[in-house]
This record gives sequence, C-alpha cells and structure tokens, in this order.
Amino acid sequence: MTQNMSAKPSEMKPWQKYYSNEALAEEMPRCTAYENLKQINENYLDQVALHYYGKNIKYGEFFKRIDTCADAFYALGVREGSIVSLLSVSVPETVVAIYALNKLGATANTIDPRMDVNSIKRMVLESESKILIVLDLAYAKVRQIKKEIEQEYIVVQSATRSLPFGKRVYKNLTTRIPVNYSEAVISWDDFLEKGKGINAPAAPYKGDATAAITYTGGTTGFPKGVMLTNDSMNAVAFNFKHASICAKRKEKFLGIIPVFSSYGLVCGMHMPLAIGLTLVLVPNFQPNKMGTLVKKFKPQHMVSVPAFYEILMESHEMKNLDLSFLITLGSGGDTMNDGLEGKLYAFLREHNMHRNLAQGYGMSELSAAASFCAEDVYKPGSVGIPSITTTVGIFKPDTFEELDIGEEGEICVTGPSMMKGYFNNPRETEHVMRMHPDGKYWIHSGDIGYLDEDGFLYVNGRIKRMITRFDGHKIFPVNIESLVMEHPNVRNCCAVGITDREHGQGQVPLVLVTLSDCDKDAVCKEIFETCDRQLEERGKPVCVISVDGIPLTGMGKNDYRELEKQYADYDYTSFLQK
Repeated sequence: MTQNMSAKPSEMKPWQKYYSNEALAEEMPRCTAYENLKQINENYLDQVALHYYGKNIKYGEFFKRIDTCADAFYALGVREGSIVSLLSVSVPETVVAIYALNKLGATANTIDPRMDVNSIKRMVLESESKILIVLDLAYAKVRQIKKEIEQEYIVVQSATRSLPFGKRVYKNLTTRIPVNYSEAVISWDDFLEKGKGINAPAAPYKGDATAAITYTGGTTGFPKGVMLTNDSMNAVAFNFKHASICAKRKEKFLGIIPVFSSYGLVCGMHMPLAIGLTLVLVPNFQPNKMGTLVKKFKPQHMVSVPAFYEILMESHEMKNLDLSFLITLGSGGDTMNDGLEGKLYAFLREHNMHRNLAQGYGMSELSAAASFCAEDVYKPGSVGIPSITTTVGIFKPDTFEELDIGEEGEICVTGPSMMKGYFNNPRETEHVMRMHPDGKYWIHSGDIGYLDEDGFLYVNGRIKRMITRFDGHKIFPVNIESLVMEHPNVRNCCAVGITDREHGQGQVPLVLVTLSDCDKDAVCKEIFETCDRQLEERGKPVCVISVDGIPLTGMGKNDYRELEKQYADYDYTSFLQK
C-alpha cells in the first residue's frame, strides 16, 4: 500500500503497526461499567476480587454486595440520572457503592475527604445530590455543614466494616468516632437494611451516561468536576487489555491511587477488576510506607506517580529485596524526567526486575490514560504509543493546524476515553474540548510534545508551565529537572520561575532540590555548575538550593504552584556571588 506522504500523523497512525489485525478489528464493549465487570468475571466467582487488610472478597460475594447496595439506593429514591456524593476512600464499601450506582444509571460524585470544609460543601451543593456517603473518619467535617448541604440521607461508612473479625474488634475498641445518628444520618448497615425485599432494575446502557464525577488536581486553578462515562471507563480497560501487558487472573494489583481521582477510579480500580485481577485496597496510602506495602503484598502489577517511585527507591525495605515478582510497574499522572527514569531502571535491574517500565501519558479529562509503554513496545524517554482506541495529534498551539512527525506542539487527543465535559462548567469545557474540522472533539491538553516516526509520544512540558524571561524567551522547567535528577545525590527537584531582579520584567529559573546525606552546599554548587555547562545560555538556573522537602499535590505531583508562591521574590544574588 502506498503511503500518503501528505497525510498527518493522526491520519497515518503509525503506532497501529504494534497492534494485531484482530485487536484492531475488535469492538469495544458497549455496556455499562457494571455490566462490563460482571460479564468479564461471571465465570470466575471463586476468584478474589478485593483484598482488604487480610480479608478476601471473591467476585461472587462482590457482585452480591453490589446488588444489595443498589437495592438500598433504589429504596432511597436513586434512579437513572441521580447523583450521589461520596466523601470516602478506597474501602470495599466505596468500590461497591460506585458500581451499585452505575448499575442504576446514577452518578458517583467522588470527593477527596482531605478537602477543606468549604470545598466539600461547594462540591456537594453543585452536584445537587440528596444522598451523601461519608467515611466515619471524615464525618466531623460533614457535621459542620450538615444543615447547609441539606441531604435527605447521610450514610456513614466505617473503615473497619470489612476487616477480618479480630482486626475489626480491635479497631472498634481503640478508635471511637462520635456520630449522632438519626432518621437522616444512618449507618451503612441500616442503609443496606432499607433495600431488603427490593430487586432494583439495571439501567439500560448509554455510552455517554455520566458514571462518575472526579475532580482535577487543582494546581492550575480551582478543581473542576470531570464527567467520566461508561464508554470512557470501559475504553481504558479495553485499551489495557491490548497494551502488551502480561496480566493473568489471580495476580495482585496494588491500589495505592485514591478512587476519588480519575487515575485511581479508572486505572486503579475499574481497569484491574475489568481484566480479572485481585485489587489490593490501600485506603490510607502514605508515600513513606510504599516500600512496606510492596514488600508485604508482593504485587505483580501497580501504577503510581513518579514522585512515589523516588520514595520507593529510598525505602529501607527495598534493601536486598528481590523484585522479580513485579510484572507491570506503571507510571503516570506526571512527567517522569530522564534523570529519574535512568535511576529507576538502574534500581530495578539491581533488584532483579528486568521488565520495561510501563510509563504512560494521560490526564483526568482522558480518564487518566491515553498512551503507554510496555514490555515489547518501549523507547527510553517516551510515554509510549497511543492506546488502541485513542488518536493523538500534535497541533500548533491555539490552532487546528496539525504538525508533522518530529515537530513540537500541543498534544491533542481524541477517542472514547475522553470525558463528557466539566460538570456545570460549559465555558471551561469549550476551552479544553474543541471540535476540529474533521468533525471530532479533541482534548487540548496544554502539554507540549511530539510524535516520532513510529508513533511514540514524547512530552516536553506544559504550555502554561513555562518560565518566561524578560526578553520573552520561554524556558521549560522539565529540561532543567531532567538534568538535575541525573545527579546521584538528588532525591527530588523542582524548577520554578521567580522574579528577575536584574530587569524590569520576566522571570528566571530557581532549582529546589532534596538531597541524600551529603555536603549539601557542595552538591548544590556542583549541580549549578553542571547546569551552567550543559543547558542553553538562556535556560540556566540562577540558583540551586537544598530544601528538606518539596510539597506534593494530593495526587503526588510536585506542587510547583506552591513553590512559585513561596519563592516568588527570592533573593538569589548572594548565591551568584559565591
């Protein structure tokens, strides 16, 4: 077949050569997320679906719990199109509630319990939900706003309910959480009782029905509600099925990403369950415990953000630990710079894990996953090829002009994993989801990158995450961070723009580093000198300073916005004089 040399990458789709003809011809499931889960696992009811602190919940019991929960929601008036708010974490009852709502055609409005009270109030009120599911540990926040949010029912979950008997008794004795129950404030068990004798009907499949609302990380403004659909959730599970990842039933998937995020809900919950894995639930993930979790559960599969892998490498539990049990080590949610990628690979090889890192690219608006690297589909520094249902194009920013192979521009994505839009926010939706001349809606990511001749995607930074010099020259922090992370003493780093003290406008780059035990002043000077030698003249930092820690967002990304505020007027002149 003669290739049309005038065609653009999104038309040629060079990445499709990595998929079989059978995979390309296979139809994506056309059913609800709940039905997809049930169809895939209905012949494996004795296999463990959820593992929760020693308690195994098999698929058969899991589906019974979902149906019982759906009956209870139905008894409380939940119908197709209803919205129920969930202020909870990754406990079995939350996973059950999400699928129960999906069975009914309702929407789970998932809210991070770590949010401040005013944000929680706003998210509940804007959803117009009449039922709030809340973890008992977060009930104190709800008590403060109970009258204002005007919920018909507040259902209080206990994090201990699904624990093995001994652990449950101990936790209940040592942890007492005061809740004033009433007709409107009921326990989870009393909630389930209301569904006795009811057989709730399953809602018909609608691909664009809103299955869940998750909220963006908030580093670029106030969190926006991302509407995920049946199709967007199922597309990601379908994509992973064809992603050259060797996953077998009964293998364990470590679920450390919270279910109230798109990444956690889709890639960390629905995807592993929809390919028949055992999901190990971690409701209260603490990054400094990552090594303990990996050593304890020995999962075959896990996904994380780059910052957590840096912590894993530093964990004392990893010393001399054989990691050959790992099959899929996925990374997403943030860009992994070249320096960290190189150190992680060296670490994995030293610990007997010889598979390629399953690095990927995505965003909340794409159900968290759009491209992937896998064992035999991999290039260093790349975030992989587009998923089988996904099309990626590189466009000149703020235009519909698609660029050629190797040309750098804005990464835009189209396909069924796209969100439906931002909840009650058409203005922001129109800014991110734009109709192109081809008649398709594309997500404009705000990320800068390019595609190579094989269709591998490379991410080089964000359009908005730029440092603009006094002369208008744009500096991408990721270029600085990649070089700095190559230093063996650097655990984490972040480059931010601060006020240029020599000119009337513009910014200059400042680098903040967290270091291992070393002569910190000497290492900062060494890093500065390396940057001076290897970075372009207009992209060099003016200062490198050691800090005890770099703040992270709730999703584990370096919170560069917070650092920009803290160091906006930092006086770097004394560093330059040393």
